[in-house]
Amino acid sequence: MRKLNPALEFRDFIQVLKDEDDLIEITEEIDPNLEVGAIMRKAYESHLPAPLFKNLKGASKDLFSILGCPAGLRSKEKGDHGRIAHHLGLDPKTTIKEIIDYLLECKEKEPLPPITVPVSSAPCKTHILSEEKIHLQSLPTPYLHVSDGGKYLQTYGMWILQTPDKKWTNWSIARGMVVDDKHITGLVIKPQHIRQIADSWAAIGKANEIPFALCFGVPPAAILVSSMPIPEGVSESDYVGAILGESVPVVKCETNDLMVPATSEMVFEGTLSLTDTHLEGPFGEMHGYVFKSQGHACPLYTVKAMSYRDNAILPVSNPGLCTDETHTLIGSLVATEAKELAIESGLPILDAFMPYEAQALWLILKVDLKGLQALKTTPEEFCKKVGDIYFRTKVGFIVHEIILVADDIDIFNFKEVIWAYVTRHTPVADQMAFDDVTSFPLAPFVSQSSRSKTMKGGKCVTNCIFRQQYERSFDYITCNFEKGYPKGLVDKVNENWKRYGYK
Repeated sequence: MRKLNPALEFRDFIQVLKDEDDLIEITEEIDPNLEVGAIMRKAYESHLPAPLFKNLKGASKDLFSILGCPAGLRSKEKGDHGRIAHHLGLDPKTTIKEIIDYLLECKEKEPLPPITVPVSSAPCKTHILSEEKIHLQSLPTPYLHVSDGGKYLQTYGMWILQTPDKKWTNWSIARGMVVDDKHITGLVIKPQHIRQIADSWAAIGKANEIPFALCFGVPPAAILVSSMPIPEGVSESDYVGAILGESVPVVKCETNDLMVPATSEMVFEGTLSLTDTHLEGPFGEMHGYVFKSQGHACPLYTVKAMSYRDNAILPVSNPGLCTDETHTLIGSLVATEAKELAIESGLPILDAFMPYEAQALWLILKVDLKGLQALKTTPEEFCKKVGDIYFRTKVGFIVHEIILVADDIDIFNFKEVIWAYVTRHTPVADQMAFDDVTSFPLAPFVSQSSRSKTMKGGKCVTNCIFRQQYERSFDYITCNFEKGYPKGLVDKVNENWKRYGYK
């Protein structure tokens, strides 16, 4: 029997979830109009198995089923970050800290570019539709939230764009809404790489004929990496190969020269226009809101060909209150890049994380106090340095508050983070504002305020390290069970817990 490779093969990923009892195959007819979204949200919020909707109302034989919650959290017994770990081919009990460190280790590996395979070896080419046969509105595309501006086909697929000189190929995630039978509209915003590549086409007079591909059910490692804010000019495909230890098989599109993962479930291809636009949104995003009737004109994608596998499966993310893919992937992957940036910048940072409870708006930096003291700096100087490094790069684009904590805090434990936040900083006095940096347009306090016109500021660095700790050791006792008592006593209590009468 062939060994399953869940990081490379989307269907292997699904099989692994099934083998671990982390998949519910729903054969009852389910309406993609809100019902799919409601089931997904309940599964996310209760850390339940991923739903596989096999009988969607309005679906045809091959188009399509839906896999929901592909990178949601699950029970701690199974490994709460198990689905994310499987995206990388790691043990399902791998912790999020270990996942972040593994991604950083992979950056030291030799990049492996994709390998071209013949059409006969590309399952995504099983069925091919030309433009006149494509009817996007006939697909069972989910309407995920009450008051969304439309049906969102693209929530967990991968856009592929390439610069005109073909030196930079970008794999990325950005939402996409069905407009009519031939068109999709979606966010193409600065400073995201998808916009930079689109602008490179506009610079040569081709703003309305930018080749694109939109791929679903790509290698899970690819969809994970496409969420990372990796440096400009770096092709995600080569990094994916380094993670997998093998090249991603790719095949050429039907209507352009873009190469797409050969095992994709579905591929939509055509041209993007920056000059032709359509109202997009609103959409329930990563911060947990749908703001009624607040759509915006966004660029238009024209679909000119479509190819797909037998019994194609559409992976879907349904953003909202934590925890879903917009937190587990986007937040954690920004943290990965943040830790690397700290290393490159010589900052005394031990770990970085974006806690899910903060809806991907906070970045927590765990500071090595000995390294901090060696800098002979002040809280004000250090906050300024940190803010300048992060808020003026793509890594800090979605972040609105950076929180500095001492090395006694487990930043992957939100209970400890919030304790440090509320007890170790004086509001305003220990916060440094950065009013000249770019705001994140999707942050609700930006989009719903006058700041939406300027798109500047609303960001700060909060110092949750006692001022004395910048100069010397500062002793205190943490009043909890694990840290507030001698280790021998803690061990004794744990060993005798049931004897005391506790279960």
